[in-house]
Amino acid sequence: MPTFAEIVKIEEGKPSNTIRLIFVGKFLRAYNRSAWLFQCCIAEHRVVKKYVKSTGQDIYFVGFPIEKFFDTMNGRKTEKTDYGFDVLLSDEEMPAPEAYDAWTQMVEAIPSSKADHHALPLAGAEAEREVLRRLREYPVESKTLTESIVFLGELRRLLNSK
Repeated sequence: MPTFAEIVKIEEGKPSNTIRLIFVGKFLRAYNRSAWLFQCCIAEHRVVKKYVKSTGQDIYFVGFPIEKFFDTMNGRKTEKTDYGFDVLLSDEEMPAPEAYDAWTQMVEAIPSSKADHHALPLAGAEAEREVLRRLREYPVESKTLTESIVFLGELRRLLNSK
């Protein structure tokens, strides 16, 4: 997976009518303007807003499983790239460019699963609720044994931090 600094460069170098999707494990993610275009033109997904210290800015992203890619694109023209896919939008689909700034103001900061790892320790029932939430959301059928063991270790640390 590219670093956030590399992602920002990849995203900035794209044409304005393109959604740039980047491979992240078994998922594809759209960042910043690509995430906005994805939300406006393709499908509503949960947007994660995360401040990245190394870039000195907020990063916005949406993601979905790779196997859902062609279903999600609805026949739009796509190009395979070294980092994922580019989805080309027609001129009729393009929202007004100034709407991006308004969109970024509306996105609430929702911690990503990796950001949760750095959050302040939870205590008591709050930690137990968080563990149950993560267990319900964990896609065990698509994870390897090693990924599941790491996940269980994170849950154990969360419970032991109280």
